[in-house]
Amino acid sequence: MDNDRITGFRAVHPGETLNEELKERGIKQKDLAAKIGMLPSHLNELIKGKRSFTVEFSMALEKELGIPYDFWMRLQYGYEHDLLVIAQREIEHQQQTRRESTLLRRVAAVL
Repeated sequence: MDNDRITGFRAVHPGETLNEELKERGIKQKDLAAKIGMLPSHLNELIKGKRSFTVEFSMALEKELGIPYDFWMRLQYGYEHDLLVIAQREIEHQQQTRRESTLLRRVAAVL
C-alpha cells in the first residue's frame, strides 16, 4: 500500500465523482447510458457504488466525456485501497480497545 496516500474515514467511490460531473454538465444518467450502450440501471449501479469501474467502462467515459480512462481507474483503485485501509484501521482499533480493556481489568483486580 502507498504510504503517501492519505485515507479518510470514508472511501469515495468513483461513481460519486461521475455523478457530480454529470450534474455539472447537465447530463441525465439515462442519456449517458444510451450514448455508451449501457442499460440505465447498470449505469445507476455504477454511480451508486454497487459496481466497480472497469477499464471498458472507463474508456467509454473517456470517449463520451473526454475524461481520460486512467483518471477513472485511479479513482477506482484509490477507492479499493481506502476500503482496505479503513477496514485494517477498524481491526487495529478493536484490537487496541480489547488490550486496553484487559489491562484495565488487570489493574482493577490488583487494586
